[in-house]
Amino acid sequence: LVSMKEATSKLSSGDFSVSLPITSNDEIGELSKSIQTLANDLNYLKIERNEFLASISHELRTPLTYIKGYADIGRRDTLDETERINYLNIIHEEADDVSDLLQELFELAKIDQNEFSISKERTNICLFLQSIYGKLLPAFKSRGIHLELTCNKDFFVEIDPIRFEQVLLNLLDSALKYSKENTTTRLEVLQENNNLIIFIKDQGKGIPSDDLPYIFDRLYRVDRSRSRLTGGFGLGLAIVKEIVEAHNGVISAESQDGKGTCIKILL
Repeated sequence: LVSMKEATSKLSSGDFSVSLPITSNDEIGELSKSIQTLANDLNYLKIERNEFLASISHELRTPLTYIKGYADIGRRDTLDETERINYLNIIHEEADDVSDLLQELFELAKIDQNEFSISKERTNICLFLQSIYGKLLPAFKSRGIHLELTCNKDFFVEIDPIRFEQVLLNLLDSALKYSKENTTTRLEVLQENNNLIIFIKDQGKGIPSDDLPYIFDRLYRVDRSRSRLTGGFGLGLAIVKEIVEAHNGVISAESQDGKGTCIKILL
């Protein structure tokens, strides 16, 4: 009991390096185990928070460095108008990146504070997906990637159309970014018992097996180089997961490195 009191004092002061032995198989032992579990969880959250803040700092520092650097260059009297316009365009693009990042952080903050509203309505999923298919088809065609939709029956499901469009646009955009020319991305719908299953299958670069368990974590990126060509902040899939779970659904992924990825949404 004295050890547990000392451990809780450490926890209250922010020191989570607690190690309690479980010396009995009774209520005291259960309490000791619970305190140890709490300490481990709090320590994990502390590490995650520090990594999250470090990642956000990195994501903001990069575009702000570009903005400041090109603004300094743009102020030079020796620049001609064409160069100045070019630098202003770069500054505008970087400012858009910062705005997009802050918007995604705002979405996550609303989720964490239980201010994330879901307004479900009975929706014909095939008509819904055909609308999304029509929006994205030109982008896929411009990249030489085939986009196919398979939905053969009138399936109805209770979803928030605006939020769920956000989910599918995010997932299909990822498939577009990481697929090569002359490959195919498929959007398929199946019904099993009382469940509706949506698949997004691509033939892209795939996800390494070591990374696969973490792709829905906040700010996790498979591309460690943080390529500015592919963009993104590692927040999109975290938001997708939150939206799907807010619909009492489950999202999962299967992938083979170099062969493609299959995202499965079960409602």
